[in-house]
Amino acid sequence: MSRKVGAPKRVILAALAAAASILATSVGAANAVPGYADFRPGAQSYRYDGEHGTFTGDAVYASQQPDGGNRLIWSLQLSPYVQGLIVGNTMACGAYVEGKTGYSDNHSAIPADYRWHSVVPNLQLDKQYKLVMSCAFTAQNGHTTAPGHADFQMVFTIHSR
Repeated sequence: MSRKVGAPKRVILAALAAAASILATSVGAANAVPGYADFRPGAQSYRYDGEHGTFTGDAVYASQQPDGGNRLIWSLQLSPYVQGLIVGNTMACGAYVEGKTGYSDNHSAIPADYRWHSVVPNLQLDKQYKLVMSCAFTAQNGHTTAPGHADFQMVFTIHSR
């Protein structure tokens, strides 16, 4: 979903480029590395609330629900500011996890205010993964209309202890 950016589009995408950094800081997680979540049995949640949106991640261990395996439940919702840039109020979003085959979550036309959510099943303990999320849409900044996108990444590990 990479697009060449011309001068008029830079204004729109500059605001959206900042959205890519919304996952760069963990709120409430002790000793967290930016853009990285270390889930442990006593610390199973990650949340970031930023100007450009909110991301949440919750690890569920197989020992808590034996029929489900280890998994990550995640959500992403763009802020009202970013939603306001989206023309027609719809976007196409896709996600996959590096290090995990067989998982993807794709939507061809979801509302800009949608709280995108998914479950990544059957994760190995003590293995590092990278969740990659991207949304494409037509954007309008009050002066010009152009293709826009918001890209997000979260590196995570569900630790055994």
